[in-house]
This record gives sequence, C-alpha cells and structure tokens, in this order.
Amino acid sequence: MSKFLPVLAVSAAAAAFLLAAPVGAETPASVATINMVGTKFKGPTTVTQGQPLKIVNASDPKKVGPHTFSLVTKGVIPATKNARKNCFTPKHICLNIAKWHGFDPKTEKISVNPVEVGPEGWSTSGDNAKKGDSWFTEKEGQTFEQTVTAAPGDLYFLCAVHPFMKGKIKVVAPTVTP
Repeated sequence: MSKFLPVLAVSAAAAAFLLAAPVGAETPASVATINMVGTKFKGPTTVTQGQPLKIVNASDPKKVGPHTFSLVTKGVIPATKNARKNCFTPKHICLNIAKWHGFDPKTEKISVNPVEVGPEGWSTSGDNAKKGDSWFTEKEGQTFEQTVTAAPGDLYFLCAVHPFMKGKIKVVAPTVTP
C-alpha cells in the first residue's frame, strides 16, 4: 500500500489545483514570443487576451542597430518608401515614438523604457497625438515580457528605428469552458 502514497499525493495536489481555479477559467497560457530577427518581426499571428507576450531581440546591433517594439494604430504605419524616409520628421510616428521614450538627440540616450500607458500590459496603441506601449532594445538577447490586456482585435506594431519593420497580431478572447 505504501507504494501508492506518492501517486495519491500527486493526485491530491492536482485536485487541489483544479479546485482552486475559478469555474470556467482557462488554464494559464504559454508565453507567445515575437522575435526581432535582423529587420523582421517573426512570431505568432494570434495571441489570447491574458496571455504573456515576450519580445526577443535576436539581432546583432552591430549589424542592424537598436529596435523598438511599439504598439501603434494602423493608420500611422508608413506605407510608402517616401513615408518611411520621412518617419523621423515632425508629425510622423517614428519621431513621436522617440519622444515617448524621452530620446535626447544630443546624447542619443532614452530616459523612458518601457513606455507603458493605459491599463497594465500590452494594451494601448499610440499615434501622432497619444502615446502607446513601447519597448526599446539595443542588445542582442534582451527580452521584455508582459501580459496582453488589449481588447480582442488587431494589434499593430512597428520598429521606430526601422519603419519598414512592422507587423500585426490578432488578440482573441480567452475561451471559457462550462
């Protein structure tokens, strides 16, 4: 009988965990990861609201420089070569993202990182009139992770340093089981 005690202990622990979870709650999701590889974002096309989202700088900054992962509205993403060229001029999103981060052009340093606005987590997209959530990275291997708290729908993101580097991820509602 004693050889069954470890099995009973594990079963009791599992039952306690299941009973402690709220009825209908989804079990914690795995971490979704978006990698910055060279000058491209690579990652999933969907993320569940409430799921952790990790951004990984997998680029060699000596080859491509720093990056931002900045939540922006679709309408401010530069769509043409000319728009990308002018992205760091007044009234354009790249310059505004630099301002969100407190970029000092004299020292080329930032004073705010990450930029977090609105509800905690990845939640708020910015534009030329308001700040959005953003993270700046200048070292290979750096990561930043927080929970996606945005409402279901599309989240658009952009690297202000490389305005052609953009992407979107669809936030889906968590599933609830009866």
